[in-house]
Amino acid sequence: MRPQERREQAQVDSLPETGFYWPLKDRRLSFRDMKDIKFRISGLLLLLAFCFLQPLAAQEKSGAAASLHSLWKVEGKSNTVYLLGSVHLLKAENFPLAPPLEAAFSNAAVVVFETDIEKMEDPQLQMKMMAKAQLPEGETLKDHLSAETYTSFTSHLKDSGLPPEMFNSMKPAMAAIVLGMVELTKLGADPEHGLDKYFSKRVRKEGKEVVGLESIDFQLNLLTSFSREEDELVMKSSLKDIDSMKEKYGDMVKAWQNGDGAGLDKMLNEMLREAPSIHKRLLTDRNKSWIPKIEELLHGEKNAIVIVGAGHLVGTEGVVELLKKKGLKVTQQ
Repeated sequence: MRPQERREQAQVDSLPETGFYWPLKDRRLSFRDMKDIKFRISGLLLLLAFCFLQPLAAQEKSGAAASLHSLWKVEGKSNTVYLLGSVHLLKAENFPLAPPLEAAFSNAAVVVFETDIEKMEDPQLQMKMMAKAQLPEGETLKDHLSAETYTSFTSHLKDSGLPPEMFNSMKPAMAAIVLGMVELTKLGADPEHGLDKYFSKRVRKEGKEVVGLESIDFQLNLLTSFSREEDELVMKSSLKDIDSMKEKYGDMVKAWQNGDGAGLDKMLNEMLREAPSIHKRLLTDRNKSWIPKIEELLHGEKNAIVIVGAGHLVGTEGVVELLKKKGLKVTQQ
């Protein structure tokens, strides 16, 4: 074991018995688990894209008919394109999915994800992604955050039972994503139960065509090219959100299950709007870039389903409204 690994192992060994437990394994987080987290996170960085970690700010709930879902149907001349809002981390208890969601997937010959999920499982690509998430040689996370924010971050790490050494060389946004995912898994949420993962396992078996809206490199650059000011904002917002994540996560899943578009928009996008440059880069610019690609699907002969983070579909700048402005008929299912 290398010196750095021995130091990290010593940190884990010193954790109290009441410290962090890995929920799926029902035991204390080991050094091997920490390494597993790093690689699992590398495959999740793009899927998360702050759908949970930064923008869950709402406490108000808006009503929605229980018969509706986070699923929309767009009619083309010769086919149908479904738009399914994804939750990237769910619990086992959230399955089976509602029949309309399963039916939409079954009816589609083409499945469109934000990026190539299967390719993200490639170990070499994961190594590249983790390298991209690292700070330049000689720089530390502490150097990129204000003293107040860094102190708050290390306090959250202590509460989670994670050693600060694990995060020293991570870019702030990446560190926030890792901590947020750990907190979500403590609630029982797991990427293995996320909609993206669930459907990506099925597409190859069922012989469906798979398309990615964006390249992995493009998405990775989105999350690793923030300015120092933006990194500070992302970290502060994430830490604030983690403090009440348990309540917000449940509210978000309920809003998603009930097709509560207004509630989802408030929960998933409101805080991003407080940071216009981040909001534009992560949400509105991408939503607009997807419209021609969805229109191309509508000009085809095959039924398709587009599965993207729920926050991208809702709100006045969401994909649903953008398609309606194009004169297309979009109905919620």
